[in-house]
Amino acid sequence: MKKTCFLLLFAELFFGAYVFAATPEIKLSGRKDRVLAYQMREHVLAVAETHLNQVDEGFGATIETLDNPYAFKEVVEFVPRVIEKKPDIIDASVVYDDASILKVIGLNLAKQVSGTLARGTTHYLQLQGGGMLKSGASFPAKIPQVAGRSFTVTLIDVNSRGYTLKMGAASLTLPFDASSPRSTGVTKDSTQ
Repeated sequence: MKKTCFLLLFAELFFGAYVFAATPEIKLSGRKDRVLAYQMREHVLAVAETHLNQVDEGFGATIETLDNPYAFKEVVEFVPRVIEKKPDIIDASVVYDDASILKVIGLNLAKQVSGTLARGTTHYLQLQGGGMLKSGASFPAKIPQVAGRSFTVTLIDVNSRGYTLKMGAASLTLPFDASSPRSTGVTKDSTQ
Protein backbone atom coordinates (compact mmCIF):
# COMPACT_ATOMS: atom_id res chain seq x y z
CA MET A 1 0.00 0.00 0.00
CA LYS A 2 2.78 2.38 0.88
CA LYS A 3 4.52 1.63 -2.36
CA THR A 4 1.42 2.34 -4.44
CA CYS A 5 0.81 5.67 -2.69
CA PHE A 6 4.39 6.64 -3.24
CA LEU A 7 4.23 5.79 -6.95
CA LEU A 8 1.01 7.73 -7.40
CA LEU A 9 2.42 10.75 -5.62
CA PHE A 10 5.57 10.58 -7.72
CA ALA A 11 3.57 10.31 -10.96
CA GLU A 12 1.41 13.29 -9.97
CA LEU A 13 4.44 15.42 -9.17
CA PHE A 14 6.20 14.42 -12.36
CA PHE A 15 3.24 15.23 -14.61
CA GLY A 16 2.56 18.45 -12.71
CA ALA A 17 6.13 19.60 -13.26
CA TYR A 18 5.88 18.63 -16.91
CA VAL A 19 2.77 20.77 -17.41
CA PHE A 20 4.39 23.82 -15.77
CA ALA A 21 7.71 23.42 -17.54
CA ALA A 22 8.43 26.32 -19.88
CA THR A 23 8.36 25.36 -23.50
CA PRO A 24 10.91 27.13 -25.67
CA GLU A 25 9.68 29.76 -28.08
CA ILE A 26 11.52 28.14 -30.99
CA LYS A 27 11.82 24.41 -31.36
CA LEU A 28 14.78 23.46 -33.52
CA SER A 29 14.62 19.79 -32.82
CA GLY A 30 15.06 17.15 -35.44
CA ARG A 31 17.83 15.73 -37.53
CA LYS A 32 20.41 18.17 -38.81
CA ASP A 33 20.14 17.03 -42.41
CA ARG A 34 16.43 17.91 -42.56
CA VAL A 35 15.05 21.32 -43.47
CA LEU A 36 12.64 23.08 -41.11
CA ALA A 37 9.03 23.33 -42.13
CA TYR A 38 7.88 26.57 -43.73
CA GLN A 39 5.83 27.70 -40.71
CA MET A 40 8.73 27.02 -38.36
CA ARG A 41 11.12 29.00 -40.60
CA GLU A 42 8.76 31.99 -40.56
CA HIS A 43 8.56 31.80 -36.81
CA VAL A 44 12.39 31.64 -36.42
CA LEU A 45 12.86 34.64 -38.72
CA ALA A 46 10.22 36.67 -36.87
CA VAL A 47 11.84 36.00 -33.49
CA ALA A 48 15.27 36.85 -34.88
CA GLU A 49 13.94 40.09 -36.36
CA THR A 50 12.48 41.24 -33.04
CA HIS A 51 15.55 40.39 -30.97
CA LEU A 52 18.46 41.01 -33.30
CA ASN A 53 17.53 44.01 -35.42
CA GLN A 54 17.15 46.58 -32.69
CA VAL A 55 18.64 49.85 -33.90
CA ASP A 56 19.49 52.81 -31.67
CA GLU A 57 20.04 55.96 -33.74
CA GLY A 58 21.43 57.92 -30.79
CA PHE A 59 24.28 55.46 -30.25
CA GLY A 60 26.17 56.44 -33.41
CA ALA A 61 25.88 60.16 -32.56
CA THR A 62 27.13 59.49 -29.04
CA ILE A 63 30.16 57.58 -30.32
CA GLU A 64 31.12 60.39 -32.68
CA THR A 65 31.21 62.95 -29.83
CA LEU A 66 33.67 60.94 -27.70
CA ASP A 67 37.37 61.81 -27.72
CA ASN A 68 39.77 59.43 -29.36
CA PRO A 69 41.88 57.82 -26.61
CA TYR A 70 44.65 57.10 -29.13
CA ALA A 71 45.02 60.64 -30.45
CA PHE A 72 48.42 62.24 -29.89
CA LYS A 73 48.68 65.83 -28.84
CA GLU A 74 51.25 67.82 -30.70
CA VAL A 75 54.26 69.02 -28.76
CA VAL A 76 54.79 72.73 -29.29
CA GLU A 77 58.54 72.64 -28.98
CA PHE A 78 60.95 69.87 -28.11
CA VAL A 79 63.98 70.99 -26.15
CA PRO A 80 66.47 68.21 -25.50
CA ARG A 81 67.95 68.21 -22.05
CA VAL A 82 71.61 67.50 -21.67
CA ILE A 83 72.39 65.70 -18.46
CA GLU A 84 75.91 66.22 -17.38
CA LYS A 85 77.53 63.20 -15.87
CA LYS A 86 79.21 64.06 -12.63
CA PRO A 87 82.53 62.38 -12.06
CA ASP A 88 82.61 59.78 -9.31
CA ILE A 89 83.97 61.55 -6.28
CA ILE A 90 85.74 59.35 -3.79
CA ASP A 91 85.61 60.69 -0.29
CA ALA A 92 89.24 60.92 0.70
CA SER A 93 88.36 61.74 4.30
CA VAL A 94 87.37 58.12 5.02
CA VAL A 95 90.42 56.02 5.70
CA TYR A 96 90.00 52.31 6.18
CA ASP A 97 92.66 50.71 8.33
CA ASP A 98 93.32 46.99 8.66
CA ALA A 99 91.24 46.69 11.84
CA SER A 100 88.07 48.20 10.32
CA ILE A 101 88.42 46.14 7.13
CA LEU A 102 89.03 42.95 9.12
CA LYS A 103 85.98 43.64 11.29
CA VAL A 104 83.72 43.87 8.19
CA ILE A 105 85.24 40.71 6.71
CA GLY A 106 84.96 38.89 10.04
CA LEU A 107 81.30 39.76 10.51
CA ASN A 108 80.52 38.59 6.95
CA LEU A 109 82.46 35.36 7.51
CA ALA A 110 80.64 34.75 10.82
CA LYS A 111 77.39 34.43 8.88
CA GLN A 112 78.92 31.55 6.88
CA VAL A 113 80.43 29.64 9.80
CA SER A 114 78.41 26.71 11.15
CA GLY A 115 80.82 25.42 13.82
CA THR A 116 84.11 23.66 14.45
CA LEU A 117 85.44 20.14 14.03
CA ALA A 118 88.46 18.67 15.82
CA ARG A 119 90.60 15.79 14.54
CA GLY A 120 93.13 15.06 17.18
CA THR A 121 94.83 18.35 17.98
CA THR A 122 93.83 20.02 14.69
CA HIS A 123 90.68 22.14 14.72
CA TYR A 124 88.77 22.95 11.53
CA LEU A 125 86.32 25.79 10.93
CA GLN A 126 83.16 24.39 9.29
CA LEU A 127 81.42 26.57 6.70
CA GLN A 128 77.74 26.33 5.73
CA GLY A 129 78.50 25.13 2.22
CA GLY A 130 80.38 22.12 3.62
CA GLY A 131 83.90 23.51 3.30
CA MET A 132 86.49 23.44 6.08
CA LEU A 133 89.35 25.76 6.97
CA LYS A 134 92.14 24.83 9.35
CA SER A 135 94.53 27.05 11.29
CA GLY A 136 97.05 28.74 9.00
CA ALA A 137 94.72 28.83 5.98
CA SER A 138 94.59 32.07 4.01
CA PHE A 139 91.76 33.23 1.76
CA PRO A 140 91.03 36.33 -0.33
CA ALA A 141 88.20 38.67 0.66
CA LYS A 142 86.55 41.74 -0.83
CA ILE A 143 84.28 44.33 0.75
CA PRO A 144 82.00 46.82 -1.03
CA GLN A 145 83.35 49.79 0.95
CA VAL A 146 86.73 49.39 -0.77
CA ALA A 147 85.90 48.52 -4.35
CA GLY A 148 88.52 47.02 -6.60
CA ARG A 149 90.78 45.67 -3.85
CA SER A 150 91.18 42.18 -2.54
CA PHE A 151 92.50 41.47 0.95
CA THR A 152 94.24 38.32 2.15
CA VAL A 153 92.92 37.10 5.50
CA THR A 154 94.63 34.37 7.52
CA LEU A 155 92.87 32.07 9.97
CA ILE A 156 95.45 31.89 12.76
CA ASP A 157 93.59 30.01 15.49
CA VAL A 158 90.53 27.74 15.71
CA ASN A 159 89.31 26.24 18.98
CA SER A 160 86.03 25.12 20.54
CA ARG A 161 85.13 28.64 21.72
CA GLY A 162 85.83 30.59 18.51
CA TYR A 163 88.42 31.53 15.91
CA THR A 164 90.91 34.32 15.23
CA LEU A 165 91.48 36.09 11.92
CA LYS A 166 94.53 38.15 10.98
CA MET A 167 95.08 40.66 8.22
CA GLY A 168 98.16 42.84 8.06
CA ALA A 169 98.69 44.37 11.51
CA ALA A 170 95.21 43.59 12.88
CA SER A 171 93.73 40.44 14.38
CA LEU A 172 90.11 39.71 15.28
CA THR A 173 88.76 37.02 17.60
CA LEU A 174 85.20 35.84 16.90
CA PRO A 175 83.33 33.54 19.31
CA PHE A 176 80.89 30.78 18.34
CA ASP A 177 78.10 32.58 20.18
CA ALA A 178 74.94 31.85 18.19
CA SER A 179 73.05 34.83 19.59
CA SER A 180 75.35 37.49 18.15
CA PRO A 181 78.28 37.55 15.71
CA ARG A 182 80.12 40.20 17.75
CA SER A 183 83.85 39.92 18.17
CA THR A 184 85.57 39.64 21.51
CA GLY A 185 88.16 42.15 20.46
CA VAL A 186 90.12 43.63 17.61
CA THR A 187 93.78 44.06 18.35
CA LYS A 188 96.67 45.51 16.45
CA ASP A 189 100.07 43.89 16.37
CA SER A 190 102.75 46.25 17.52
CA THR A 191 105.44 44.24 15.75
CA GLN A 192 104.76 45.72 12.35
